[in-house]
Order: sequence, then structure tokens, then C-alpha cells
Amino acid sequence: MSRLYIVLVACYLSFCSFSSFASSIPNHLTISIAAAPDTGFDPILGWGKFNNPLIQSSLLTRTGDIHFTGDLAAKWQLSDNRLVWTVNLKPNIKFSDGKPLTATDVVFTFNQAKHAVTLHDLTNLADVQAINPLTIQFTLKQPDITFIDNLANLAIVPKHAYGKEYGQHPIGSGPYQFVRWDKGQQLILKINPYYYGHKPEFKQLIFVFSGEDTRFAQLLAGQLDLAALPPRYALQLPAPYKLWRVQSVDNRGVAWPMVKSNGHNIGNDVTADPAIRQAAELVINRAMLVDQLLDGYAQPAYSIADGLPWGISYPASKLTAAQKLQKAQAILAKAGWQVKDGVLTKGKLQAKLDLYYKSGDSIREQLALTVAQMLKPLGIQMTTHGESWEQISKVMHANPVLFGFGSHSATEVLYTYHSRYQGQDFYNAGYYHNKVVDQALDKAQQSTTWQQSLPYWQAAEKQIAQDHPWLWLVNLQHLYAANPCLDLAKPGIEPHGHGWPIVDNITDWRWTCH
Repeated sequence: MSRLYIVLVACYLSFCSFSSFASSIPNHLTISIAAAPDTGFDPILGWGKFNNPLIQSSLLTRTGDIHFTGDLAAKWQLSDNRLVWTVNLKPNIKFSDGKPLTATDVVFTFNQAKHAVTLHDLTNLADVQAINPLTIQFTLKQPDITFIDNLANLAIVPKHAYGKEYGQHPIGSGPYQFVRWDKGQQLILKINPYYYGHKPEFKQLIFVFSGEDTRFAQLLAGQLDLAALPPRYALQLPAPYKLWRVQSVDNRGVAWPMVKSNGHNIGNDVTADPAIRQAAELVINRAMLVDQLLDGYAQPAYSIADGLPWGISYPASKLTAAQKLQKAQAILAKAGWQVKDGVLTKGKLQAKLDLYYKSGDSIREQLALTVAQMLKPLGIQMTTHGESWEQISKVMHANPVLFGFGSHSATEVLYTYHSRYQGQDFYNAGYYHNKVVDQALDKAQQSTTWQQSLPYWQAAEKQIAQDHPWLWLVNLQHLYAANPCLDLAKPGIEPHGHGWPIVDNITDWRWTCH
């Protein structure tokens, strides 16, 4: 790779002059940011849940500071009994094939998603009906203020054009329309002439699908206008390419098994002890993880919702590293733990743990190895294992796992910490259960308005912070290298998953060289 890098830079400096950036105003962008979704560009199967779906549009959308605003919807309201959402559509909206988008398409989309194997959780949706061509009513089985997330996460598909192959050649009402998808190679979109919103500046988007190494080589060769980068390439980026550092809640942390072992691959007697988790929290040096491991391209993480409206602030500790270690050792000693032959011991119990992470991810591997080293002075011995998600799913209820989470939805707090989700999928893998947390999360869901729910989410977070069911480490910055003439305006806070979320504000992107 180093030889390729040198060749490309030499080529670039010799005849791929940066002056060509400003030589003309292109009407297209060539972008490489992420892989194509396995199931194609079908919102019902998950496309666009965590980013602007580009080809389609949703009833609501989120602003850069994670507040809801209307997209297809002109207005929306919740009934006094908190069971019925009424949504009114903007008039005269058309799909890219020129046919009208009506309430019938919305009802069709939600019914399809409810009965499909999908990322969307619509189990609480009792019924959805078109009251008239521009009005839809969603009736819930029980109050749940977080249902509003579905109005933003599920983009609308046309009833008249939907079928098994829809994701391969989609039709929608978004700012761009589908042209061609060469699987494994590229996706081509062009501007939707019927788009009802603010028109994007670029008439065509070309998404190139390539790995990190190839992507960086293509960028240096002048073949890309925008590329997602891992931190290791950010330091090699030549001028005048611009590096965009986008804040995220794409966090990394260790989930602890919270209950004692039941002898059947659930629970862990060491991590079930609060003293172990409290001591680990004290000695982890997040600043070192950010500055030395991730070259400053991250922020320390203390929860699953740092900086989000439903999160809480965590005051910085004034203790030195030595004082933190001493305090951690005192907590362990008070709980009956002693270091024998370098291993933390309590009776017949030894603090020897296996820490699992997803193989093939260099950042997770480095974080796992560094966490193991940071806990070693306490006498906690960790052996790290890089495995597939399939293998991790078999051991994650009895062993610490380094996960990545982070969402624009407060439901992530619910799924990760509420006891009803113990052992379900990858959520609450540690079987955490606290009645105070459950009650606060239930009250948040049952609130009359989103604003009224916030204190309950925050109350849950405060209790969670005392229990330490997770050892949160860092929130990654998402890095993008761009043609210096390309202005991405103000990218919002991105969720877990580097790549597609950068297009959320694509209608605000501009070409600045003239």
C-alpha cells in the first residue's frame, strides 16, 4: 500500500493538478462512503432507517440537532389518550414516475413493514388507516411516545410499483431518482424532477462501492469527490483535500454480564460484582484512548446517549490517574477482593475474563487490547478474542463484549437497558435489570409529548450511571475527505454506522469554486 500511495501522490502532484478542481462546475458528484445494503434500496427492509434514503422520503425527518420536522407531513398530532397519531400530508406530492403520493401509499408501506422481517419495530401498531387522500391515522395498542421515530425511520414506497424486486430498481419521492445499480460496483442516481422540497445542486450522484484501501487510492487519483476514511488514512491526506470531522454517537463500549452464572452460558460471577465494574470505570483512561489510540478523532464516551436531548452530562473527574487507581483498589478491597500472584481473587473466584470483539475491525481490536492493558494493574486479567457476530452471539451473555451502538432514537436506551429485552438479539446482552430504570423508561414511553418524556429518560440514565452495566469508551468521529470545492454545509450528529448518514443534508451541499 505504501508503494501505491507514493506512486499516486507522485502522479497527482505531477499532472493531476489541484487547479483542476476549480476549472469547471460539475453537475455531478462521485462518492465512496459505504457498501450498498444487502437487501437493496427498500425502506421496508431497512434502507434509510439511519440516514436520508435519497430515493424515498419519510413523513418526518430529523434536523441536525436531532429534532423532528415535517418532510412529507404538513402536521402531526397525538390524541389525548396517547393512542392515535394523526398525520396530514403536504398536497401535490408525486413519486419520481409522476404518480401522486397519497395516504394509501403510507398505509401500504406501514402494513408491509409490520408484517415483514425488518429492522422496524411496529409490534405496537394496532391499525393504520387512510381517513382521506391526505390524512392517515395510526392507532397504537398502548401509549408509546417513541412511535414517532417510525414516522421518521420508515420511508414511503409506492403501492402501485412495489414488489419483490422493488429494492433493485426503487421508485420514491426523495430528492433523487434511481438510474442504475451495478452490484458491487456503483449506484447512479439523478435529480428527481418531481421533488417537492429544496432542490439539490447536483444533478447526478455516482456512488462507488470499494474497500477502504481502494477508496483511498481512488481519492488520491482524483476519481472521487467525497470519500469516507478510517483514522489511519486521515493523517496521510494531502492538501488541499479537506478533511471533514463529523461528530457522532457512534460509540464503543464493553457490555458486562450483570447476573451471576447460571451454569448455562448466562451470567458471570466476576462481572456481576458491582465493585469490579466500579473499579474498571475508574481506571479506564478515555483521554488516552482518544489521543493516542484514535489520533484525536473521537471523544470520550460515558453513556449510550452522550450529547443527545435525552442524555445527561457527566462531570469530569479531578482525580489523577494514580488517585483513580488507588480509589479503585480501595473499592475492590472493601468488597473482599485481593491480588494474589497478580490476579484479583475473592475466595475461589478469580478475575480472569474473556473479552470478545468483532474480528476484522481494527479499531475494536485496538480498543479491546488497550482495555485489557488498562485493567491489568487492578489484577483483572483479560484475554481478547476476535470472532464473528455469530460466534459472539453464543457467548455474549456470559462474557464481556466490545460492542458499537449509537442512534438518533431514545429507543436505543430502552432496548439496551430495559429488563424486558434481556437476552433479545444483541440488546441487553448482560441481562441488566433495575426496577427504577424500568419504571423510568416505561414512564418515558407513556408520556403525552416528547418534551415531557425527556426527564424520565434522563432519570433512567442517572440510575444506569450508578450501576455501570456498560464500560463506555469513546464516541468516534466520522471522517470524510472531500474535494476542497465541495461544501457539505453543516452535517448533523451521525448515528452508529460510518458512511450513508453523511448524505442526510445533501440538499444543502454546494460547489464553491466558480
